[in-house]
Amino acid sequence: MRFKNLSSFSKRIVASIIVLIFIYFLGSIGYMVIENMAFLDALFMTTITITTVGYGLVKELSTTGTIFTIILIITGTGTAAFIIINLADFLLSEFLLGRIEKRRTRKMISKLKNHYIICGLGRVGLEIAHELVNNKIDFIVVDNAEEPIEIAKRNNWLYIQGDASNDETLIETGIKNARGLFAALDTDSENVYVTLSAKSLNPSLFVVARATMHETISKLEKSGADRVISPQIIGGRRMAAMALQPSICDFLDTLMTTEEAEIRLVEIEIKPDSKIDNITISEAVKKHGVESLIISVIEKGEKISVKKASGDTHMRAGHKIIAIGTEDQIKYLTNLASS
Repeated sequence: MRFKNLSSFSKRIVASIIVLIFIYFLGSIGYMVIENMAFLDALFMTTITITTVGYGLVKELSTTGTIFTIILIITGTGTAAFIIINLADFLLSEFLLGRIEKRRTRKMISKLKNHYIICGLGRVGLEIAHELVNNKIDFIVVDNAEEPIEIAKRNNWLYIQGDASNDETLIETGIKNARGLFAALDTDSENVYVTLSAKSLNPSLFVVARATMHETISKLEKSGADRVISPQIIGGRRMAAMALQPSICDFLDTLMTTEEAEIRLVEIEIKPDSKIDNITISEAVKKHGVESLIISVIEKGEKISVKKASGDTHMRAGHKIIAIGTEDQIKYLTNLASS
């Protein structure tokens, strides 16, 4: 088992034990030289002096022997007390408080619904976490390394230290109640395993996986990933778009990342029996006064749609609509699409 303070704790304890052994050695030699005691008697005197158990003296001590005993009590008991305090501190912090923290974390995880799971808190995972925080979305981090877990602790994020491809670990994250999962581990093979495990536990889970190599994209898609992101490909396309159409890129960035923007671009899912279920866009405008602009309607199961939505476009439960409008307009449309 790993403990965060084990290294420094071990050094302190080992150093203290060495000092205590040295004091034992000096104490025994001192009594043998000063009081002319046999080795066993000198060792006994050293033991009862350091432990302060209060047994009687082996023999009456001389003035020099008394002074030596006083020094031995101060140094020996001080060192022994230091060892005991360190042991108590270690047991309290690592076992008692650690178990309390684990119980608290498990309780909080059990209450999660429609949350996201971030597998791997590296550079990509960290950016995902910050984005979810900015959007006030619940999530939990899964990582096997010490440093990412320390980052999660410092930010007060829910976390589980373990193998993200392990079914038991994923079950512990509440995957059956989760809305989505990010497979953002360092290697493509790990992300494939995580995707397979996640989809086997919750087939309806929306999985976004990271691919470092282009040839891995198809493997991740076959494993069940709903979306596969390659930072290299996305980065290249993004750089090209920034050079060719910088204003459009800046406009979309503002819409997607700035909460204070006057207009918003959103994706809204139409729920069964909602007010805009099974009607056209024109009917929604006339009947409910929809003012936001519905750009596109994505049918259930489709990954992307760039078809222009017209007034005759039918909207049904399970469809996702891409709309643009002000904060109030989007909120109104969202309410209409809810059950």
